Amino acid sequence: MAEAFAVLVEGIGSLDQFKDIRKDVRLAAVQAINKTAAGGRALLATAIRRQVNFPASYVGPANKRLYVSKQATRGDLEAKITARGRPTSLARFVRSANKTTKGVVVEVHPGKARLMKRAFLIKLPAGTGDIDTKFNMGLAIRLRPGETIKNKREARQMAKGLYLLYGPSVDQVFRAADGSGAAEDAVPTLEERLQREFFRLLEL
Repeated sequence: MAEAFAVLVEGIGSLDQFKDIRKDVRLAAVQAINKTAAGGRALLATAIRRQVNFPASYVGPANKRLYVSKQATRGDLEAKITARGRPTSLARFVRSANKTTKGVVVEVHPGKARLMKRAFLIKLPAGTGDIDTKFNMGLAIRLRPGETIKNKREARQMAKGLYLLYGPSVDQVFRAADGSGAAEDAVPTLEERLQREFFRLLEL
């Protein structure tokens, strides 16, 4: 099942406490929040790609893996940046099949390629549409009798002894289960940008 995580841009949300606030001030707040959200999405995309070897188009706004899912309005001074992600096949990170020995070269983190000697590419069967992959290919490993997968969250059993391997998804890099991640790291920058843009619009 795909998961979604979001970061809110609401640094001047306290304006909602004042019903009689001037219209031009509220408009400036809306514009500042939405500009910060758009710039924040691009900032987060860059931060995610520094950590994981995703192509730029993969985290572009059009495919809804990382996008502004909510814009601020005069009645609701809040914007939201959302990351969605199906399980990502490790095959997406295959740089090349090794021509001299068994295995494939995988580069999950930029500049850190490694040879997985026992891994091999397979065509995914029907019923695996929940996996985010490329050309419907998966990267698999066949375990020896008695072997186990240490991190079961990074693999799915396809058949007896045969496991499909996963890499990180956009939402996992965006925000981890403990709340850390690119979104949390970006909060101070987004708050600063929001305040600066708001004051600029008010010509303060």
